[in-house]
Amino acid sequence: MQKKISTIWRFLLPVLVLLTVAPFVLTGQQASQQLGHIHAGATEQAHTLVRLLDVTEELVSEQANAAMRLLKQRSQQLGEVSIDGLVQLQAQTLPNLKMGSTEITGQFDLVDGVSDLFGGTATMFVRSGDSFVRIATNVKHENGSRAVGTLLNPKGKVIRALLAGKEYSGVVDILGQPYITRYDPLVDANGNVIGAYYIGYKVDIKVLRDTVQNMRQLTTGFAVILDETNNIRFLSSHITAAKAVSLLQSRPDNWEFVTETVPKWGFNVIVAYPLSEARAVSLANAWFVVFAGILLGTLLIVIILWQLRRLILNPIGGDPALAIDVVKRIAAGDLAQDGLHAKPDTLMASVLEMRQKLRESIDTLRQNAERMRLSASVFDHAHDGIFITDAHANIVEVNYAFTQITGYSRDDALGRVPQALGFVTYDDSLLDMLWLQAESNSEWRGETWSRRKDGDVYAAWLDIFCVRDEANQIRNFVGLFSDITQAKEQQQNLERMAYHDPLTQLPNRALLSDRLQQALARAERSGELLAVCCLDLDGFKPVNDTLGHEAGDYLLVQLAVRMSACLRDSDTVARLGGDEFAVLLCGLQNVDECVQTLERLLSVIKTPYSIGDKSVTVSSSIGYTIFPDDGCEPDTLLRHADHAMYQAKLNGGSRVQQFDSHHDRQFRGLRQDRERVEAALPNQEFRLYYQPKVDLRQGKVVGMEALIRWEHPELGLRSPATFLPLVEDTDFSIPLGEWVIREALGQIRIWQAAGLDFQVSVNISAKHIVQSNFTERLILLLSDFPEIAPHKIELEITETAAIEDVSGVANTINSCKQLGISFALDDFGVGYSSLTYLRRLPVETIKIDQSFVRDMLQDVDDLAVVAGVISLSRDFKRKVVAEGVENSEQGLWLLRMGCSVVQGYGVARPMGADEVQHWVESYQQAPDWTQGLV
Repeated sequence: MQKKISTIWRFLLPVLVLLTVAPFVLTGQQASQQLGHIHAGATEQAHTLVRLLDVTEELVSEQANAAMRLLKQRSQQLGEVSIDGLVQLQAQTLPNLKMGSTEITGQFDLVDGVSDLFGGTATMFVRSGDSFVRIATNVKHENGSRAVGTLLNPKGKVIRALLAGKEYSGVVDILGQPYITRYDPLVDANGNVIGAYYIGYKVDIKVLRDTVQNMRQLTTGFAVILDETNNIRFLSSHITAAKAVSLLQSRPDNWEFVTETVPKWGFNVIVAYPLSEARAVSLANAWFVVFAGILLGTLLIVIILWQLRRLILNPIGGDPALAIDVVKRIAAGDLAQDGLHAKPDTLMASVLEMRQKLRESIDTLRQNAERMRLSASVFDHAHDGIFITDAHANIVEVNYAFTQITGYSRDDALGRVPQALGFVTYDDSLLDMLWLQAESNSEWRGETWSRRKDGDVYAAWLDIFCVRDEANQIRNFVGLFSDITQAKEQQQNLERMAYHDPLTQLPNRALLSDRLQQALARAERSGELLAVCCLDLDGFKPVNDTLGHEAGDYLLVQLAVRMSACLRDSDTVARLGGDEFAVLLCGLQNVDECVQTLERLLSVIKTPYSIGDKSVTVSSSIGYTIFPDDGCEPDTLLRHADHAMYQAKLNGGSRVQQFDSHHDRQFRGLRQDRERVEAALPNQEFRLYYQPKVDLRQGKVVGMEALIRWEHPELGLRSPATFLPLVEDTDFSIPLGEWVIREALGQIRIWQAAGLDFQVSVNISAKHIVQSNFTERLILLLSDFPEIAPHKIELEITETAAIEDVSGVANTINSCKQLGISFALDDFGVGYSSLTYLRRLPVETIKIDQSFVRDMLQDVDDLAVVAGVISLSRDFKRKVVAEGVENSEQGLWLLRMGCSVVQGYGVARPMGADEVQHWVESYQQAPDWTQGLV
């Protein structure tokens, strides 16, 4: 018993000494740490206030610089700066500051214009001696009046900088309020400082004031901000200003003062607290830790004593020497039965039982050895990587596939955790969570990203499960994984192909629909506006026709990059197909913001594109509708935006158009009519009729004018007045015009083979003639009819088409005339014609509009117009043709006035191509016209 007690004391004595000394050591350490924490907290509070001031200054300074640049720019636009005499301002005689011819004194438009754009205040100063006086400002007194006539602080640092000809930026008190300002000197042509520019923003410091007032350190500590004159700007609300001033001036030793300087403001931030209170708090916290340590130490001693009694001091249960001998024999591998027995529930009994179980285990291991060899073969030859860890996740074995996939050898892997070998590389904590999940559920499987030894990242399918012993305790974790990077990439490519346009990589219609649903839900929650827009390129078809579809695709890719860069990350631009796109503008505050964004987008689209060595320009028609003003379903919103886009095209294109529900029904009908007209071309429903032109002097047919008709399957033959206005200003007028030229050339070939020899006139629309590739396209059409001489075709352009772009049309005419093509100016006199247009357009023929010819014998004004046009044609050496001749008397008058070539119902009505030859062969001129030649 004495031996047992001495053993206990040998163990307990060091523990008791440690428990005696530890409280005093811990108390000092904890108190020191607490004081450090309190000081660090005070420092952090001071830094917080400094950051508030710095952030306020940085946010406003950039805006002040931009406003100053605008103020200077507008000042320079007024003219040269000078002093011109004196001027009176509020009973003061000041130098008269002028910019160009504009007097700046009392000129508030300059400063108000800058403030309207950038906010804040702006001022123009004039120098009077060594003083600077405000002569134009929107800084106001408390009563609301402008502070003109007031002086810049003569003792401040601003006036010192200006007198030295230097700029000044910083915080300045103006009329008792802090402003973040910028002052720039205003110099005359001789470099003398004669005034100053000023931009300032009144600082909203409510957040700073509230922060300081609510701030305290411990119970009686406080925070204070002093300005450059050491006056208190802000102070914690729980201390009086008088007491704070007293403490700041005396700086007692039992107080700690943490000071931070704000150079840009000239302020000092001070956080102060009493050291006695800090020490009291530190000791209070330290004693709590000490008490907890003593309690835990006592509990530990009780547990240790109980375990010593239970595990060591109780009888071993047999002869110790015998127990030691049995253990040695087991360690030597001698497990033979020797007839020994022991008292139950003793150490000796446990050793004997362990020997019996070891003997049985060895027999079982021998039986399983063959199965293990088979399993090892499967382990080594599996295509999936396999690793086995112990219960602490340290790798104990890997297979060959593991080394091939990861790049780590077996020696590299053994003894290391999977995280160290790049498993689950993007989240170090995830694998720990997987161990826990596998431990609780016995298995976890899923996709992860891992990193090979060479740094390559690969996707892996990982399966982790645990191996338990007979006591259900985890012995190992087994991980099986395979490289699925290629399959993952294929899946991502398929998903991207499903939701993105393959050419531009923009979202497609499917992804647009999903984002539109999300944007509508977000707009309903936030109350903000959502703009749904559709846009279509104007002038894109000629790019494809002239440069090829590869060039068109390249243009679309450039366009996608431009539009994406022009819009915000929260917006969406999607390609619907061809040259049609959709745009979602989210988070709008008003409609004007939408219009500004779309106008900016339109400007970006108009910027020329470089395609090889060519510079190409296209424009766009953009239609939009606003949710929730237009509270329809998503598909309807897109349809409304599409309607608005087509309305923009009808209005001339290259513009932005908002959806108008009042005109929607009318527009839908107009669009349907237009689509029906466009469908008539591929349906081969258009026909060409021909009206003869005759020369009254020669008495023979000299030409035909090709006139288009629509053979409607239900309404019959329709005149051009019923359908051409619907499409003449659209892109469809270009393929329609080319069809007319091709048909006319084909008919000339037929007539030429039949022995008929005359010129055919074809009308060209305004949109067609102004195309930059008009000449190249005409050459291609002529090349299909090599047997037709180019002079056999005449192109008629209306006077209004020429007026749209006189120089451009003139260049086109000249290039076509080099091919042999002739031109006529149609409907002369009904547009905005002038001698300038007649002089600049190199046409061979002028056609007098039928509205003048028809009534010239009844209306002397019309007769005068006809005579004037004929006279102009002679003066400008142009041929002249009269349209709308309905009787022989009109032809006779025209012949006498000098116009011999005419056409109209008085000659013949328009006829089908199969009737022309018979009419020409049987044509007989009216007798009156023949007599008029005598």
